[in-house]
Amino acid sequence: MRARSAVGHQPPEATGGARMSMFRPAWQTVVDAAGIDEGTSLLDLGCGDGAFCAFAADRGAMVHGIDAEPDSIAQAMDAVPDGEFRLGMMEMLPWHDASFEVVTAFNAMQYALDPERVMAEASRVVRIGGRLAVCKWGPPAENQFFAFLAAVGANGVSARPQLVDDPLADAIGAAHLELLVTGEVPAAIELSGDAALEESLSRAGIVPELGVATEAETVIAAAAPYRQTDGSYRFDNRLRFWVLRRSW
Repeated sequence: MRARSAVGHQPPEATGGARMSMFRPAWQTVVDAAGIDEGTSLLDLGCGDGAFCAFAADRGAMVHGIDAEPDSIAQAMDAVPDGEFRLGMMEMLPWHDASFEVVTAFNAMQYALDPERVMAEASRVVRIGGRLAVCKWGPPAENQFFAFLAAVGANGVSARPQLVDDPLADAIGAAHLELLVTGEVPAAIELSGDAALEESLSRAGIVPELGVATEAETVIAAAAPYRQTDGSYRFDNRLRFWVLRRSW
């Protein structure tokens, strides 16, 4: 698992299209705030299966994406045949200076080995006057899913999540970019029942070896506060976003 702290843990079902669909509530907010519309030249960092790129392309954007996973790039190319997608690292973007009007990153930058380097690279490829939009899960103390992980005792999740550092927020604050807007968007995680909860956590690699009965029981007990009357689970969470402008 590539997470470094509670801030970096991916939510259940956090692979491929499911991971991106959790951010759908923020897509329109970010698109509007960043001024993405007909003809906008857009680069999406950590593009995954291209779900957001398809969303932006439907609004007329000329989309490009980068991801470190070959399978994700293949899926993105299928999702947006007219887009340009490259295999690579966010820390070393294979595009010339000032190539894009907007660079976006949904639940991606916090997984970089060097968030400050990624911010510098994103700033480099954005045109003067262009925008950089970053969106990720909000502070762990404000997200029920992270409270659940702490109760389970998942590796790397602090029992006092309000004290967890956020290297990405620090990198954004240190960037020489003009902050245009920041805000939060509700984004609940809903799972149909016990089996879906266990399977999704196992697939995301958050709690290993969920097949062991005692560990499964621990998960179900920790999730009890989020169990609905129909047996499903709902974790109320918030996404945080920043839209910045390069003015130099």
